Amino acid sequence: MKTALKQLNYFFDDFECYPIEEPSVDYSLFNDNIFLEKNLLKQQLSIFSKLESNLTFTSARSFQNQVHFQQANLTPIQRWFPYREGYSVKLVTAFLNELNISNNVFDPFSGSGTTLLAARHKNLQSFGIDVNPISVLVASVENERYSEEDISAIIAEEKSIANLSKSNDNYKYSFDLADKMFNDEILKALLQLKAYINNIENIKIKNFFFVAWLSIIEDVSNIKKEGNGIKYKNRKRTPKGYVNISKEEWENQHFPIDKFTFIKDKILSQINLMLYDLQNNYGPNSKKPNVYLYDCLKFEDLFTDEIQFTFFSPPYCNCFDYFEIHKVELWLGDFIDNKDSFKKMREKGFRSNISSLNKKPIIYQNENLENLISLFNESYLWSNKIPSVVRGYFDDTHTLLQKLYLKTQKGGYVGIVIGNSAYSNVIIPSDILIAKIAKEIGFNVDNIFITRHLTTSSQQKKVLEPLKDYLRESIILLKKK
Repeated sequence: MKTALKQLNYFFDDFECYPIEEPSVDYSLFNDNIFLEKNLLKQQLSIFSKLESNLTFTSARSFQNQVHFQQANLTPIQRWFPYREGYSVKLVTAFLNELNISNNVFDPFSGSGTTLLAARHKNLQSFGIDVNPISVLVASVENERYSEEDISAIIAEEKSIANLSKSNDNYKYSFDLADKMFNDEILKALLQLKAYINNIENIKIKNFFFVAWLSIIEDVSNIKKEGNGIKYKNRKRTPKGYVNISKEEWENQHFPIDKFTFIKDKILSQINLMLYDLQNNYGPNSKKPNVYLYDCLKFEDLFTDEIQFTFFSPPYCNCFDYFEIHKVELWLGDFIDNKDSFKKMREKGFRSNISSLNKKPIIYQNENLENLISLFNESYLWSNKIPSVVRGYFDDTHTLLQKLYLKTQKGGYVGIVIGNSAYSNVIIPSDILIAKIAKEIGFNVDNIFITRHLTTSSQQKKVLEPLKDYLRESIILLKKK
């Protein structure tokens, strides 16, 4: 890593930063030897050194808890839906303040709407896009313009739900795993509440309650989001490994006898929390964001406005399938109704995992990326499609950055929260690869803020120990000349 331009520690808004002046790799580890692993590491380091030339790096550990935000469930508005992947409003606000942003803000991967929320609180117009309909719904509800009449209507509907009695009706659903993932009575209670919410005539109020309903699903189910998917809660870890507790036994241990009242109390608690935030912590709402369910690589179809600041975190090049993580809510919430529609939804996303691969050709070629891919040992890859994922990922990244460059006003900025990844003992340094792609397009790379260390599998961790500082999460700050 090259010397940062700033010579002293400094504050970026409220966050202390430290210029990186010395390489972070111990080069003595790469003295001549005959070990294949060391030769592999030396080849990677040679590529990294080329990518790092003329880039500015800053140690920004003070950002780490804001990038990997674990307090969303305690943060007003952000706690309306348990979105695992995301950064904090405080992080976005720091960039808005430090860069003196006064014009349009954009997030092409808007998720639960954190960038849009920060912009709204600063009275800035914003635009957001996501291919996940749950994300679009949540971001829209969290940034809706609510009147006193709307709040009164929410209170009235909440009272109606409190007085709701258990129904004997049978409610249809298309999710074939629902019986396995939910207790039967809990599933019926959820479906009854969904039917009630769907009958609310005011679309703004209906969406508010539907987000509350979606937000309790994981908590009252037999599954939990973990890693790159979902796991069953009735699998228990023991010193001898995992054991499965029977579904009935686990449910008897964790759910009360009166399951309808249990579900009703859960959603009422969530509604009350959301209502409290709406009445006490909502902030300015004169600048309602424009949120679209759309492909981020075609965002120019949606608006003609120039953008002063784009801030986003794309899916990382780590093969995590975020549709798989949200599949229970997608199915139970009727966003999808068959496997084909689920497959098509996945294929609309960024090419960051196996399921997102489509027949779109690879147009962008990058020598450094190809050199890294050539180091892959196919016998260590869990899928032979991984090289295609990596190429597709940076092809999509190149397309997006090209379009952002055209849409960004002169002197405007792009901030990208990104994590590096590794396959078969080869690090994919997404931060410096993206920085070099941006420079090719015409952006200045203002800074790369290194925020925290990332881990990898135990097998790769041992081999990659000398290059561990490249396993990291960073914020790339670009500026249009």
